[in-house]
Amino acid sequence: MKRVVIVLLAALLGACVGSVRNGPTAAVYDFGSPATRLVADGKWSRLALDVKSPPWFDSLYIDYRLAYDDPLKQREYSGSRWAGAPDALLAQRLLQQLGIVNASGNTAVDCLLRVELLAFSQIFDSPQQSRGVLQASVSLIDPKRQVIAERQMIIEKPAATPDAHGGVMALVSASGELSQQLASWLADLDKNDTLKSCRLASRP
Repeated sequence: MKRVVIVLLAALLGACVGSVRNGPTAAVYDFGSPATRLVADGKWSRLALDVKSPPWFDSLYIDYRLAYDDPLKQREYSGSRWAGAPDALLAQRLLQQLGIVNASGNTAVDCLLRVELLAFSQIFDSPQQSRGVLQASVSLIDPKRQVIAERQMIIEKPAATPDAHGGVMALVSASGELSQQLASWLADLDKNDTLKSCRLASRP
């Protein structure tokens, strides 16, 4: 009798584990196919990118906030997640579009473009209306580790649908807008010789 009970318990346990494994899987999102380069090859190859974010951004969960109901509370979608930490996904997109290199372990560069990610979330203004919000503090650091230029960037994009998919699409769009704004900003700095100390590859 005892053996029969043990066998039944083992079978029941196996069925539970099997049901968990075969249950619905989370939808995994990244930033899509490699983005189009915004500048000529090699133009800013002497710039290195360093993207930083607060410790709580290391989570793979896609978070959102309800501006109309306890906006200080961070909420997470249970059935959706990022393929990687948001700062890593953003860094990959910026590297693709700006043609600069990763600062990690790279010494063959002259200036550092530091992007501190302050906000990267879907904000609901009502149950049916939301937006993707990206906020970043950007600074350009010369070889002497002096900040030679800096600016704050806040980008908002409306979400087409009030769910994780809509939030992801809005945040990916905001990331693309950040790339474009950074490209324009660097071009302006190059024109007024702010980037002179960086000895960009485009200069003789």
